Amino acid sequence: MTKTVKNRNLLKISAVLMLAFAWAIVPFTVNDTIAEASDISGEVRIGATLTGAAIGGVTPSGFAEHRFEPDGGGERRRLSVQVFSVNLPSGTLLDIYVNNAFVGQIGINSGSGFFNIDTNNGQNVPSVSSGNPIVLRQGAINILTGTFGIVSPSPSPSVSPSGSPSPSVSPTNSPSPSPSISPSVSPSPTVSPSPSPNGGDLFAALNGPTLNGVLPNGFAQYEIHSSRTELEIRVRQINLPPGTALAVLVNNAAVGNLILEGGGEGRLRLRSDNGQTVPVITAGSTIAIRNGVATILSGIFVGGGTTPSPSPSPSVSPTPSQGRYFEAHLTGSRMSPPVATNATGEVKVFLNQNETQATITGEFHNLSSAQTSARIEITVGTTSVVYSFPNIGGTNGNFPNATIPVTAIQVAQLRTGLWSAVIASAGNPNGEIRGQLTSHSNGSDFDGDGSNDISVFRPSAGTWYIQNSQGFSAQILGGANDKLVSGDYDGDGRTDAAVFQNVNGAGVWIIRRSSDGGATTAQFGSAGDTPVRGDFDGDGRSDLAVYRSSNGTWYIQKSSDSGFLGVQFGASEDIPVAADMDGDGKSDIAVFRPSNGAWYWLRSSDGGFGALHFGQSGDIPIAGDFDGDGKADTSVFRPSNGTWYIQRSSNGTYDFRQFGLGTDVPVAGNYDGDNKTDIAVFRPSNGVWYIWRSVDGAFDFRHFGQNGDIPTVNR
Repeated sequence: MTKTVKNRNLLKISAVLMLAFAWAIVPFTVNDTIAEASDISGEVRIGATLTGAAIGGVTPSGFAEHRFEPDGGGERRRLSVQVFSVNLPSGTLLDIYVNNAFVGQIGINSGSGFFNIDTNNGQNVPSVSSGNPIVLRQGAINILTGTFGIVSPSPSPSVSPSGSPSPSVSPTNSPSPSPSISPSVSPSPTVSPSPSPNGGDLFAALNGPTLNGVLPNGFAQYEIHSSRTELEIRVRQINLPPGTALAVLVNNAAVGNLILEGGGEGRLRLRSDNGQTVPVITAGSTIAIRNGVATILSGIFVGGGTTPSPSPSPSVSPTPSQGRYFEAHLTGSRMSPPVATNATGEVKVFLNQNETQATITGEFHNLSSAQTSARIEITVGTTSVVYSFPNIGGTNGNFPNATIPVTAIQVAQLRTGLWSAVIASAGNPNGEIRGQLTSHSNGSDFDGDGSNDISVFRPSAGTWYIQNSQGFSAQILGGANDKLVSGDYDGDGRTDAAVFQNVNGAGVWIIRRSSDGGATTAQFGSAGDTPVRGDFDGDGRSDLAVYRSSNGTWYIQKSSDSGFLGVQFGASEDIPVAADMDGDGKSDIAVFRPSNGAWYWLRSSDGGFGALHFGQSGDIPIAGDFDGDGKADTSVFRPSNGTWYIQRSSNGTYDFRQFGLGTDVPVAGNYDGDNKTDIAVFRPSNGVWYIWRSVDGAFDFRHFGQNGDIPTVNR
């Protein structure tokens, strides 16, 4: 998704690019009008900011957007309305009027609501012009009002850089070698997936609409053996209380119940040789998971060589796209039975755009004896191996990258958390460390491809601007005084735009879900708390977390089972840093203390305590994995001299690089897709991103933003 810009080309194109980037110099707000860059399709967007009188001391707000575009000789119109802080009971319906004509109703849930209609869905969408009013009413009372305004479409911004051809401070040569590319093994081993399933085996990918702010998924497998038939159903991310019983229906007939465990996971396994009744299933049979009369997940059984087509979702929206990047953090505690070892490992899987190929990377550290085998296996029905890593030996190592073909069925299994990685050693031939592959997204990966996107939040307009593999996009969420807390809260593997607001002294989280475009609003913390982005339970979803400097306490609402955690760890001056210091796939509670330049952290793997003096007053702590070993490195950016100081967790060596100015904002992240954090800064004075890529040591310069913008990757 990136383009390397060579210095010799910059002067030639800078004049042209200054015109192309007028969008980044002129604010997007004109009165109450928001314009998003249009593409060559001729799409026109007009918007209206919604305001209203306070209700019970809480002032509501919102935004409406109308889109018009030519569509195959006809036209397509869309209208969406988003509201926040509406202090009315959940379930309240507000009538929407555009130009004094009724167009629909928006439901209020915890103060927020979302409404969307589209002519492509057969819905009646009114034509909207500049100056048309929009009103949201409860009965005869106006709750929110606004006026649409139009701005002529502007050209989509290019990702090519403008401005100065090089950083104002030229980076000095690194005192230690730049991270090298992992050595290739020649030739790469041929990938031989495990044997195809039995001819009679059938599979169903289970899909459903976002439930209580989280996107559920699941998988069902039907096997015919010579001595038995077997049906196994796995579900994940069902955002209902543990212990909830869900009914399983095949061809509309009940076949059993599955009970939800922590993390929204559940399993039902029926085997005829155990005296259980297993329904007869054929290609085309339907399956549904229900909570009472509500269908949570549904699917259609297909054969092993067929691409499954998800059954219609209860939602009017099509099945949402999901992230394509998955991680497994391997430890001995995840073996069954557990293995006592200090070894750790990390395996990552990247799906291509069409989800027909998977690129696999893997590494291991501190095995108790030489590595002898490694595999990725599917743990549903009869366990099968998806991929076997080559035997490279040693107690530390990186496997060569491999790309293998995958079926839609395997992708559905991967998304349901049914892929696990196992690495074995001479002393533990059945496996020394193990980990489950789950989707992961960082604070700025809105397309779910595993790399950081170039993205900023413009407080003056309350707008997020994003550039990634899917092009340019913008969305409205937040205000000038809000704090950014973007992360993957709905579990679809893509970053959600999110803000932390002060609402009458309370800390309120507002999350724009990427899975369905809806909003989740939750009160957690106080207005004076520092919100912290992290995944403290390791389920792949961001948790709600704050650090309260007044008492040095962390408060965490875990997404996996809605458990609450309060830990006193820190002092009033400390800067909270959520980082995976021990490589177990969970964010650890950590602080940087400016007065003595010390880091303190609590390991989630064993509850142990760590401390290291690394930095000084005025330094900015960075949470990053610069050596790619799956553990966060202690690192700081020093504005006083524009220098990055990094201590690698893999071998304890140091890396010092001058790269940036004192006014730059550090935006370290994985921009080149090599699984290592890249040194990067955003320069507010000219809106340029400067990136020192770890994959090849080259520099990348991109103009995206303007003075006053806040990079979304910034913690």
